[in-house]
Amino acid sequence: MSITTSPFVVSAGPTYPDLHGKTVVITGARGGIGAAAVHAFAAQGARVVGLDLTTAPDEASTAGIKYLTVDLADTQQISDAVSTIVSDHGTIDVWINNAGYMKRSPALDMDLESWNKTLSVNLTGTFFGAQAAARIMAANGGGSIINLSSYAGLKARPNCPDYASAKAAVAHLSECLALEWGPLGIRVNAIAPGYIRTKMSSWMHEDAANYQAYVSKTPLQRMGEPEEIAQMMLHLSSSASSFVTGQTFLVDGGITKA
Repeated sequence: MSITTSPFVVSAGPTYPDLHGKTVVITGARGGIGAAAVHAFAAQGARVVGLDLTTAPDEASTAGIKYLTVDLADTQQISDAVSTIVSDHGTIDVWINNAGYMKRSPALDMDLESWNKTLSVNLTGTFFGAQAAARIMAANGGGSIINLSSYAGLKARPNCPDYASAKAAVAHLSECLALEWGPLGIRVNAIAPGYIRTKMSSWMHEDAANYQAYVSKTPLQRMGEPEEIAQMMLHLSSSASSFVTGQTFLVDGGITKA
């Protein structure tokens, strides 16, 4: 049984002139979706700062991209990173909470350490990252915050009770923050990806049987690509979505509604 490849072709896509020169911060910048987002925003002329647990020696500050090593589970490290970014660039225009963690486990086998780690990265880190960014945005006329939820947070899935719960909370958190920060000129939205071809989903797309079992449930009959999530991030960061806030956008090939 072969694994069907996606017909999606990476292209320049739409252009967003208003993103040129803007300071965009992306957490989980070395992951599949994060890396795609870093390069998508850089291609629009943004000044991109990628945050991740580790940065490789070859990830120097080139072509408008800079990387900082940050543990998003540590609020002091988040605060220090924001101080560095503001010192370098003066402000933060877009903050994308993309960092995520999942270790599949049946609910009966879940232990407290695993539960806490998953919520720390996916929910706590998301909130305090958004909070740190919003404090800067509020003083500088506003901005856009994008949080990564998941279709698993909107449709029950087995073997990931911690991850699904955290991602459900992220979607609701985004609504709460949009309501509170809207008067400050800060838009807050969430993106809920479905099955995307990344390292996190390798358990599925590297096994032909698993792949077929899951994509057969998706109306578009394929996995998504990281660049397709990045395109939604661009849209939600730009003036093209200037009257959009408090929403969770499913980018899932239709699987949530199937």
